[in-house]
Amino acid sequence: MRIQLTVILGLLSLSTFACGSKPFSGIDLRTGKNFSTQTLSNRKGLVVVFLSAKCPCSKSHEGSIEVLAREFTGFSFVGVHSNKDEDEGLASVHFKEAGFSFPIIQDRESRIANEFGALKTPHVFIVGPKGECWFNGGVDDTKDASKAKQFYLKQALLDLKDGREPQQKETRTLGCAIVR
Repeated sequence: MRIQLTVILGLLSLSTFACGSKPFSGIDLRTGKNFSTQTLSNRKGLVVVFLSAKCPCSKSHEGSIEVLAREFTGFSFVGVHSNKDEDEGLASVHFKEAGFSFPIIQDRESRIANEFGALKTPHVFIVGPKGECWFNGGVDDTKDASKAKQFYLKQALLDLKDGREPQQKETRTLGCAIVR
């Protein structure tokens, strides 16, 4: 029993670390320039959103994610594109046309996705200034953003903005699997 509890506690601490406490970098698909999260101030936290250029679920949430990025200016937003089955050139064109105000990093070897434990697109993580994982899950409760009734990411950001821990730290992630 004691060994099982130790293993469970170890896995829990790994999952907190897996949220992505290390800085990461890559080519910003919108600009073609190198970008690193080390350059961000992260006053309140870092919102990392795993996105796809061709997943309908990811595409349906692009507008609402951009609205949140503009509304919650105390947080730094970074998108990550990790799908190996999506051509980088086409992804670059898509994310330029999508009009995101924040960088979209190309994750060629899925290292960033693996570190975070990202499974689907869109999959969102909020990381605190000390690397703590504040939120892990979906943007909302549906694959089609226009049908959402529960807005998980927005609620987590509101809670954090008001100085509270998110009511829900982990939610179900709906969308297309990240192809590694």
